[in-house]
Amino acid sequence: MGSELDILRAEARRLMAAGLAVAAPWGAVSRALAAASVPAPGSGGRNLILALGRYAPAMAGAALVRLGPCETLIVTDAAAGGAPEGARMMVVGWPEPDAAGARAAAAVEAAFSRLGPEDRGIVLLSAGATAMVPAPAVGLRLSDLLAVERMLRGAGAGAAEVALVRQQLSRFEGGGLIALGAPAEVAVFALSDPEEGEDPRRIAGGMMAGPLGSRVTARALVELYGIWDRLPERVRGHFAQPAPPPPASLKARIRVVGSNALSVAAMAGAGARAFSRPLSGEPVELVHDIHAVAAGLSRGTAVAFGMEPAPGWPHPVDDAGEPAPPDDAGQPGGALVLRAPLVAGAAGPRHADLALRFACLARDRRLPAPWALLLSASDGGGADGRVPGVIVDSDTLGQVRAAGIDPDRALEGGGAGAALDAAGAAFRTGPTGTDIGDLAIFVRG
Repeated sequence: MGSELDILRAEARRLMAAGLAVAAPWGAVSRALAAASVPAPGSGGRNLILALGRYAPAMAGAALVRLGPCETLIVTDAAAGGAPEGARMMVVGWPEPDAAGARAAAAVEAAFSRLGPEDRGIVLLSAGATAMVPAPAVGLRLSDLLAVERMLRGAGAGAAEVALVRQQLSRFEGGGLIALGAPAEVAVFALSDPEEGEDPRRIAGGMMAGPLGSRVTARALVELYGIWDRLPERVRGHFAQPAPPPPASLKARIRVVGSNALSVAAMAGAGARAFSRPLSGEPVELVHDIHAVAAGLSRGTAVAFGMEPAPGWPHPVDDAGEPAPPDDAGQPGGALVLRAPLVAGAAGPRHADLALRFACLARDRRLPAPWALLLSASDGGGADGRVPGVIVDSDTLGQVRAAGIDPDRALEGGGAGAALDAAGAAFRTGPTGTDIGDLAIFVRG
């Protein structure tokens, strides 16, 4: 069966490559600009390209090729690479906002405020944009925004709830940035962050759209989670003030050029079936969803899944890889930055746990062989060379046992990553230059 499994694994890799290719920042922006051209500036007007996020240089480079030389401001982190010729690039901290980000926010504000009615703005957004240009509302400090977010997350607030509250404390988020550019027309092209999805009000904190809710709703959420009395005094005072009226009109067109859903669609276009919804939840729950689909597939069929970030994954750890200490609210993992604790060379814990659980469930439920399952993060492991995913098949449990490891005990003891690493199940692509969340492919022989 070895040769047939090799074919299935190769097919899974081919389909995954199709999903990753469509999310590559340069190509995604190039295709979008070719399909929906940006209107030329009016008489005496000019173009301004503003690129924010981890993949901003590549996105700006593609836009410059299509539009020609123009004023270009890029805000990104140190791992992003060099700036396109003629562009101004500001390197800031990420994922933790810092003083360099505050200076970049001031530069963005100045550039956007200079747009006139005959000018055109081209805004390119990718993962990390919100943190890279922190813009506290007048009277607030960056430390206030960080404290509120820490408290909300520590109290169990969801990502959308945190975003709704932040929008009321920011000059940019919740439509503040696009309002600065009025009355110029602005075209927005976004590579969707996995946590934000495709709702324009959540992409980059809704900078180029509008708020998720009102200031009244934001205050109600803060009170609901029991943190009102612990908020900085400046924040409580800010909530007591009336919210400014929304701008009369926002001339922004927002196009999502890369996302988890678009990558799943690309895998479907390459020959797989697309599962109707992204999978979400912990591995112990997800494994049954995947098995139910796999068991119903006819032979010679593949199915592609998108995967939403799971609550609590990756688990928070400190710089030494140990569990993060509680925050000032007594909640574990108070740090805003969540990183997966990785065994050197081993697969990330969520993918490894899910893959090994699936292999064990397939054995217990007697799923007919051969089959292969590939789970991977779309960032290819990032610049630090993490192993992004795993590929398991109907022979993997035998390979784990041949390495002297009991797969069931490995699951119970949190050792799925080490077990699959011993079986040679790590999946590597190298850095992909994008991040649209996790993807999965199941192939039935």
